[in-house]
Amino acid sequence: MTSLDYAWDEPILPPFIMLTVKGAGSSEIVCSMNDFQDSKQLYYENFIYIAATYTFSGLQEPGVRPVASNKDAAYAELVLDVSPKTQRVVLKKKEPGKRSQLWRMTGTGMLCHEGSSVPHNPHKPSPRSVDSCMILDIAGLAAVTDNRYEPLMLRKP
Repeated sequence: MTSLDYAWDEPILPPFIMLTVKGAGSSEIVCSMNDFQDSKQLYYENFIYIAATYTFSGLQEPGVRPVASNKDAAYAELVLDVSPKTQRVVLKKKEPGKRSQLWRMTGTGMLCHEGSSVPHNPHKPSPRSVDSCMILDIAGLAAVTDNRYEPLMLRKP
């Protein structure tokens, strides 16, 4: 553990500091610097988008065959989205904050779909059960069989 001497900007005010995590589920706590407690914690969700990289940058990895010749695909900003009616996983234009496009990595390395789980208060820690979410999986038994590709879908773990 390291420490660093600090001189308060306003020495006549009480020694409190406000810590904030900005974002969709922002959280903040106020801590006394005279009695800093380990029990004070900030909670926030760190959701991710699963993106088709080429559709954001237009840069293609060397030696990779282009999927489409359409130049518009280079900047379409496509991410994995889940249709609420069919539960099919499709590529759609990124819409910031759209729950059907948000994913999180579980502690066991599975990609859990945020849009298919019940929203919870980010200010309160809640150990999310892996069993209560839908994860990204392939529709068939094998990823590639007989040069045929299997679609992506949501499944229970």
